[in-house]
Amino acid sequence: MIKCNFDGACNDNGNKGADIGLGYAIYDTNYNAYLKEVSLYGGKGTNNTAEYKALIECMKDLIKLGLSKEEVNVYGDSDLIIKQVTGQWKCKKEHLIPLRDEAVSLMHKFSNLNIKWVPRNENAMADKLSKDGLSKKDVKIDTVRNKETKEGDIEITVFNLGDGIYKVVDNGSFYAVDINRDVCSCLKNQKYGEKCKHIIHIKSI
Repeated sequence: MIKCNFDGACNDNGNKGADIGLGYAIYDTNYNAYLKEVSLYGGKGTNNTAEYKALIECMKDLIKLGLSKEEVNVYGDSDLIIKQVTGQWKCKKEHLIPLRDEAVSLMHKFSNLNIKWVPRNENAMADKLSKDGLSKKDVKIDTVRNKETKEGDIEITVFNLGDGIYKVVDNGSFYAVDINRDVCSCLKNQKYGEKCKHIIHIKSI
């Protein structure tokens, strides 16, 4: 299961011209590890704008990482945002309607996505990341060293989980690699005992 927390920050709530920061964290319960902690400068807007943009960026990242078919739980502390994207409340603010529509459109790309409200004290990491984003200019910060490359038309993303264990996302499929033993969960390595491209790629990083 994938768990995500998102939050938005604003240095002058209510002023549409205020700086906003976006923050989210992506956690993989299978590996008990954070795949990403991200802080972004979100431009200008209100606090609700920041909340929506943080949710949108989080879902875009999940899709990019090939996680759209996983069970994903997304948590935020904005009751308004959660209830609007889940259809419990109507979105009446004109400047928020396009963001609501984009968020709902992204939600439909997931096989099993749940978006839930949590109290602010349970969203502390995302809150800090969003506040850090106020001083950044579109810079993403990853908590683990990872590298994305393209081999032909196939994109490979590698997450270093520590102690020689890696998680590999290859064209939307997941593989676990133990680089200490040259073992990968892919078919080529498991069935034929051959050193696969995932192991070779990780050793080249």
